[in-house]
Amino acid sequence: MSTGPLSNHLKHPNRWLLVAWTLPLAVLVTACSSQSDGAEKSQSTTTPTTPEVEVAIVEQSNLSEPVQGQGTIAAFQRSNIGALVQGPVDRIFVRVGDRVARGAPLFRIRQADYQRKVNEALAAVRLARAEAEQAERTNERVQTLKPRGFVSLSRAEQAETDVAVARARVSQAEAMAATAQQALNDTIVRAPYAAVVTSRNVDEGVYLSTFGVGGQSSVLELQEVGIVVAVVSLPQDRLGQIRKGQPARLFIEGFAQPLESQVAIINDKVDAQARTVEVRLPLRNPSYEVKPGLSVRAEIATPPRSALVLPRRAIAGDSAAPFAFVITNGTIRKIAVRIRSVDFDRVEIQSGLQAGQRIVLNPASTLRDGMKVRESKVVLTSSRTRNVAR
Repeated sequence: MSTGPLSNHLKHPNRWLLVAWTLPLAVLVTACSSQSDGAEKSQSTTTPTTPEVEVAIVEQSNLSEPVQGQGTIAAFQRSNIGALVQGPVDRIFVRVGDRVARGAPLFRIRQADYQRKVNEALAAVRLARAEAEQAERTNERVQTLKPRGFVSLSRAEQAETDVAVARARVSQAEAMAATAQQALNDTIVRAPYAAVVTSRNVDEGVYLSTFGVGGQSSVLELQEVGIVVAVVSLPQDRLGQIRKGQPARLFIEGFAQPLESQVAIINDKVDAQARTVEVRLPLRNPSYEVKPGLSVRAEIATPPRSALVLPRRAIAGDSAAPFAFVITNGTIRKIAVRIRSVDFDRVEIQSGLQAGQRIVLNPASTLRDGMKVRESKVVLTSSRTRNVAR
């Protein structure tokens, strides 16, 4: 007889019966276990978690915001110096960069023609005086003979008139001589104030005209830079905070430290296109280190005022519709706000919030109005942070 697998089955029938019952039972237990695990996982994924958020406090703070503006350094005075009399330039005494004192000679117009006119005028004065002396002597003789009847009345009157005319001619000649002398003096042009030469427009030999026709009219440019002025444009909405005499700091291109100044002039004219107003802030410059034309930024100090301040990171939305999430008893509410920038880190709350309210900091895009949240830490506007006990 064969001893194969079939004979083994026949010898042990109870063993195979037990296997037949056990196998379906194991499959059933495994299936139930899988369903139970799946249910637990499904339940764990569908149960919502309360998000943790950082919190900022709306603070009442005294703001002292400087009014800022951009501008340019200008000379205290700037003049294009031309000739007072016409003629060719004979000599220029200065060069660009020279510092000149008040009254120092700058350039000279050729003097020969003007010297000749002075000489002619002086000669005319001497002639007029000689004629006046002659008229006076004649008048004396006539007046001596008049009582004795040797001259007529009309002749006596004529002698007196000749004296008066001669004296008038002397005065006229002297005036013309003074004019000629002044023209000669004006051939040398002098500095009207202490300044530095910043431009030279012509050289010797160029014909200058006082009428602006037939030649150049400007020889040199002078600038008074012992005192310079920051000409700065400020936004028109800050004009009400600016007063004469307010202290200011000037940040000038190329200078490591700001320089102190104050508001000296507030222009009454507002630029209608740029919506800015011009102010001028003087600066003493004895060493001439600050050059006209440099770029400058001015910060003008203003009196402190009370305002609601919040970190910029607490504001969501865009510039047209900013909002914040206010936390009340663990629930957030979306509140529209109106803000104004204070600096890179802070904003001023102009409407929508009150001091002491708790605001979500760095709100996630998943936050919704009415959602429950859990506070993790509080960040104060003054940059101090404290943890919140949970």
